[in-house]
Amino acid sequence: MNKILIVIFAIFSSSVFSQSKDVKIHSSSAVSNQARYEIIQSTLAARFTFKVDKVCGNIFQLVATKNDDLIWEQMLVVKLPNCTNDGKIRYQLFLSGLAARHTFLMNTDNGKTWQIRSFTNKGGNEDSAWFLLDD
Repeated sequence: MNKILIVIFAIFSSSVFSQSKDVKIHSSSAVSNQARYEIIQSTLAARFTFKVDKVCGNIFQLVATKNDDLIWEQMLVVKLPNCTNDGKIRYQLFLSGLAARHTFLMNTDNGKTWQIRSFTNKGGNEDSAWFLLDD
């Protein structure tokens, strides 16, 4: 009887411990609210690592060169307004932990929102760009 109680206690205590264990997933850099640039990475895939210009809305994706060096490659943001380079933070990048299609760039002044989408470019290669959602 004592052995059964010990086994039950061991199972119960390990399940309680696993429920209370915090899993911290870091997906963005820790910068001040006034910082112009921020690096944000999806928890789904490392290829969704972006640098966002929070003033002008420009997005850069971390890519590897032919020599396996890493560079920031600027992405196309369709219908992005001209930048008012006054230092005011206007853009926020949101990356969902559910699916890459739930990745959005939003202008925090007017709510206009862009979604990242893949497409086949003229060279026949897959590419990604940001497309304005309908209001």
